[in-house]
Amino acid sequence: MVNLLSAHFFRLWRSRAFWAAMAVMAAAGVFEVTVGYLSARNLGEALSLDSRYIIFVLLSGIVLAAWTSLFLGAEHSQGGLRRKLAAGHTRQAVYAAGLLTAMAAGTLLCLGYIAPVLALGFPLLGNFHMGAWAVWSFTLRAVLMTAALAAVFTMSATLYANRAACAVLNLTLAYFLVFLGIFLHSRLSEPAVTPAFEYILNGRIVLQEAQANPAYTGGLRRTVYALLFDLPGCQAVQLAAHAAEPLWRPAAASLAVMAASTAAGLAAFRRKDLK
Repeated sequence: MVNLLSAHFFRLWRSRAFWAAMAVMAAAGVFEVTVGYLSARNLGEALSLDSRYIIFVLLSGIVLAAWTSLFLGAEHSQGGLRRKLAAGHTRQAVYAAGLLTAMAAGTLLCLGYIAPVLALGFPLLGNFHMGAWAVWSFTLRAVLMTAALAAVFTMSATLYANRAACAVLNLTLAYFLVFLGIFLHSRLSEPAVTPAFEYILNGRIVLQEAQANPAYTGGLRRTVYALLFDLPGCQAVQLAAHAAEPLWRPAAASLAVMAASTAAGLAAFRRKDLK
């Protein structure tokens, strides 16, 4: 197991695709801080590092989907899985090595964004407004979410021999979850009652009383939407919107998805014919 991990991490270190992915995350961090600074100066807004720091949750899963498909998919196309099994490694060890490498890469991709944001953000945008505990809590949940996505992408990359098809599948899933999260956030954010307001009609002030909001989602549908909103990928939207309440639910959902996808992937990999 140690030898497998060492070989994977050595490949990771030498992988051009990984460093390209790190460059994308770093460039996104620099861009966000620069835009935030220029926007605040031009519009006279208060400087804040909060909104620029949290953006990486929307990027990490998408970038990781592409990298995992290329990196682990090469094991199939180049015969790496068969060689490792022929060398006496168990299928559990081979799968675990790929999974841990993908999780480590996901964490490094998050740090690839965070490092330039902090380096440039503190002098340009100032300190965080949301407090130290909120920053640490958000970062932990974001890294757990990325690790859960790494587990899902590892399952597909290990089971599908076609790298191109796997990349399309993983990227489609990553984008779908983000857009699903946007949809769910819009539905769950609708208030149950529209507040009273005043407007002018024919020169007279008319009071529109509070009334039930027809766009409000309630009952069983709201429960289902809330559960889906905690899925990794969807969860990125709630974290970015500071809508992750209570705090333990996103982390618990990430751990559950991580465990379920790992168990399913490992069970399928044990029966997979690699000839």
